[in-house]
Amino acid sequence: MRVSPIRVKTKRMSNLYVLIIHVPGDRNAIAARFTARRPWAPFAVGEVLRIGRGRVRIIEIIRHQERRGGIVEHIAEVFTRAVITRRRRAPNVIAMPESDDQSVIAQFIRYHVLVRVFGGDPDAWLADLRARGGNQSDVRFVRWVRTRLRRDPALLTAIRRMVDATPFWPAAPGVM
Repeated sequence: MRVSPIRVKTKRMSNLYVLIIHVPGDRNAIAARFTARRPWAPFAVGEVLRIGRGRVRIIEIIRHQERRGGIVEHIAEVFTRAVITRRRRAPNVIAMPESDDQSVIAQFIRYHVLVRVFGGDPDAWLADLRARGGNQSDVRFVRWVRTRLRRDPALLTAIRRMVDATPFWPAAPGVM
C-alpha cells in the first residue's frame, strides 16, 4: 500500500512595507507615501531626504505594525523639517584686464617703477592707478606682482637686487 502526502493549504501572511513622509512642520499632512514588498534601506534622524525638488531633514521616526487581513503592514512615519539652503556667495575674484603689452622691456620698466617710485609697495601703486585711471597693462602687472609677493615675500628682495644692478634712473630721495 502506498501512502501519498496530504497537502494542506495554510494562509500565509505577507508583508508590506509602508513609508509615510510628512510635510515639514505638519504632523498630519502627508508629503509622500511609498509602499514596497521589501524593507526600506535604514535611515535615521538627522538625515536629509529629497522629495521632488525640495530637501527635508528627518526629525522623528515612528515605526509600528498593522494587520489587515493576511497582510502585515510595517509602517514607518517620518516627520521632517525643511532644509534651508544657503546661497553661495560669488567668489571674491576680480577679472584681470586684458594685457596689451607683454614685452620684456615693459616688464623691466615696471619693475623699476615698483621699486624706485613706489618703494616696492604694489598696493600703493595699485591705489595710484585706480586714482589716476592708469594703463590696464600696469594694473594687470601690479596685481600679478602682489599675488606673487603674498606667496613669496623674499621675491621683493630679488626684484630690488635686479633693479639696483641695472640703474635705469636714480632712486628717489627717501625711497628704500
